[in-house]
Amino acid sequence: MGSISHGAFVQQLHHSFSTHGSEALMTRARRRRLIAESSERSGTNSEAFVQDLAAGRQEWRDWANLTSELVEDIAGRLLSDDVSEYYRFRAVCRPWRDHTADLRARGALDRRFRPRNWVVLTISPDAGPRRRVINMATAASLSVNLPALTTHCHLGAVDGLLVLFHRITKAICLLDPLNNAVTEFPAISISSIMATVPPVMAYHFSMFFRSPNSLNGHSINGACLDESTSPPTLVLCMRDDQSCIIVAKPGDPHWTLVNQGKLYHSETMGRVMFHSLLSQGGRCYVASLEGSIFLVELGPLPQLVKIIDQHQHATRDAILYIRIISYLVGGSNGRMLLVRYWRNVEHFGGRGAYNQTQLFTVGGVTGRIEVSEVDIAGRTLIPVRSLGHYAAFVGMTHCMLVSTKTFPSIVADAIYLGYSYQLSRKFSIYYLKTRRAEPPHEFVLDENQRVVPCARPCNLDQYLVCYVDRKHRLSGPCINHVGHYFLRHSISD
Repeated sequence: MGSISHGAFVQQLHHSFSTHGSEALMTRARRRRLIAESSERSGTNSEAFVQDLAAGRQEWRDWANLTSELVEDIAGRLLSDDVSEYYRFRAVCRPWRDHTADLRARGALDRRFRPRNWVVLTISPDAGPRRRVINMATAASLSVNLPALTTHCHLGAVDGLLVLFHRITKAICLLDPLNNAVTEFPAISISSIMATVPPVMAYHFSMFFRSPNSLNGHSINGACLDESTSPPTLVLCMRDDQSCIIVAKPGDPHWTLVNQGKLYHSETMGRVMFHSLLSQGGRCYVASLEGSIFLVELGPLPQLVKIIDQHQHATRDAILYIRIISYLVGGSNGRMLLVRYWRNVEHFGGRGAYNQTQLFTVGGVTGRIEVSEVDIAGRTLIPVRSLGHYAAFVGMTHCMLVSTKTFPSIVADAIYLGYSYQLSRKFSIYYLKTRRAEPPHEFVLDENQRVVPCARPCNLDQYLVCYVDRKHRLSGPCINHVGHYFLRHSISD
């Protein structure tokens, strides 16, 4: 491509560049105005030129041969806005691609190029690998083809990258949905998970390794990327009977079990009941059911470091019957929020122990929801009274804060419960200001045996409550394979 018409160039890139105040690129209307002003000052007649512009005649510039420094500067500005703009810029012509980095060659883990604002919606009318992705910062959406979904199980996402599991090879990989770049990790099996530190309590540890049928790749539900290593370390949370955290980097020969040390609920439980993971500031944090928060410390040996201690709420019944649930949510301006739901306050001191305005009743059960900011340095929780123009969507797979200015259909200052707990907790939305709750969404099995909202086409909030929770008692172990609703393949050697 030797040269590009100015009109085509503006059509593709004007919106992105104008956000950065580029003076080199201007619309025809602005050029017409400047020419007219110049004509008035100089007394020259530019009417013919203005008529050419008005008639749609295009000026030609050799845009393809911009200097490499200018191309790199423009690409960097677009990348700071969103990685998709960077892709569009590189797609214009070969010379621009020659002067900018090829993201597929760099792999999916370069943090500058991750599609962190993009989510792949889990509800799709397409039985094939085509999916709809939406940008949670701009509300832009794209239809993308993801061939890897035909051979891999989709288990969730981290920083916009899909966590995939291959049922035959048992390998884990991360997929960039915008360019289909894949980063490979070790396979998951009994022999591929190593414990570097002997456990303080061996009961759960021995059961974990002596019961190969209990170790299943589909029990992975929650992921983080830790930037304290190079390349970054993938942190996976295994649910169900395992309740453990494993870590690995690309190229590692095996996964490593994160040592829980003395951080156990009780000897009968034998393990921490992890519930929520969050990547924040390049590190991975974990919340247990009762709201204790841990940092995953990778060096020199992977272990959990307690940041917030809430073990006083971790009674055996509270954990066994899941009467308290805690979620970590990445807040605006780099904050970390803890959303905690007390299902029945009668088990936590009774109604008289609380301010009555902080309680709400659903189905005859009185509960309480609180939002706190996590002060990591001070190791304390700071009450948050309002989320402002944001709403929090909380689930076991993901948690996210959504701007209601970007998505006006979402209710501000509210907590949206993922569909996993909507079924049992009997509500869908909790309003922080009025302390009232909405009834749960209704879900059905469609013709492909997939759990979907009963009311369709879906609203955005229905898409998102399904996105934050990939599994519950009606769903199969895999997001994208209908047959996995009926089949569970255990991992064994």
